[in-house]
Amino acid sequence: MPAEFPLSKVMDVSLTRTCNYDCSYCNQRQDLDRPMFDMSDAKRKVVSNKRRSGKEWIDGLNAFPFREDYDKLIFSGGEPSLHSEFFDIVSKVTGFRCKIIVTNLSFDVDRLIQACRKENTKVIVQPSFHFEFAGFDEFVEKLGKLRAAGLLSNFIPVSIVSLPDRTEPQTFRQRFRERGFDASLYRYEGYYKGKFSYAPKDGFGGWSQTREVLYSSCCQPVKPNGDVVFCTTDTYAQEYVAYGNICDKAFTEIPREIVCKDYGHRHISAASWVRVRDPHSRRTIWQGKNYRFRSPKNRLRTFLETKNYFWLSAAKRMANTVQNRLKKDSEENQTNIG
Repeated sequence: MPAEFPLSKVMDVSLTRTCNYDCSYCNQRQDLDRPMFDMSDAKRKVVSNKRRSGKEWIDGLNAFPFREDYDKLIFSGGEPSLHSEFFDIVSKVTGFRCKIIVTNLSFDVDRLIQACRKENTKVIVQPSFHFEFAGFDEFVEKLGKLRAAGLLSNFIPVSIVSLPDRTEPQTFRQRFRERGFDASLYRYEGYYKGKFSYAPKDGFGGWSQTREVLYSSCCQPVKPNGDVVFCTTDTYAQEYVAYGNICDKAFTEIPREIVCKDYGHRHISAASWVRVRDPHSRRTIWQGKNYRFRSPKNRLRTFLETKNYFWLSAAKRMANTVQNRLKKDSEENQTNIG
């Protein structure tokens, strides 16, 4: 068996779990007394949302001794721009190959552009358009400013959630493309109006359907209090295992795999995991979709995500179309649907 490439790691920092939107389809609505996938009527519930100061984040991330092991540093939430020192944090953290902001773009993009110019740094904005709250024209204007400043990648389209009973997502996708910005629809992950709308039910979303499974992941979420955890669910949970704390500069080796004994209602994002076969044991396992090796192909992909080449959006759209035709939902949980 050929030697494996090093792992392609991602660190996903939740500066806050708070959001200024309250979308009807939000997959982060939580009621810890109910199955975690049953979110149809649950209001947003903030858990363990202790925020760290900007200085704590900047000092901690800049002192993180394993920065070179990570291909991406993602700032997310909630809505990360709600942190009072958001612009300082994203511009003053250094040493990571690529910095990405996952955002609803509700903030003042001029301030972000100015902060990045002042610190002579670059971040890539990964925008999501939530049509229940965001204004289309204002959103497009912000995209134009970010593109002109080199902070928008044509490899990363505007994401819009696709819903089974709404036509707005398809309409807005076309409007974005007419204005020169690529946009893709993403299947909703979870229950919507009482119906499980995405991903195989086998192993997902059942309060009584629990099992023991082996998890593999290369994406390490970081909670608003700085704790490094293994998966997205742990960013909501009150009881969890922490592998060090970024802001306290306490670092512990993060395992490549863990065994989850109550899988079925503990892990939130069904679309974050893919059913695969372990190359060593040949056991069937759940593997994180961010699980990549630092192969030449994936290193090229990471490089392209930081560039603003106009031909990339058309090429990626074509690749997504071919992929979604070749692979069925029951075989792999695909999120991008064109």
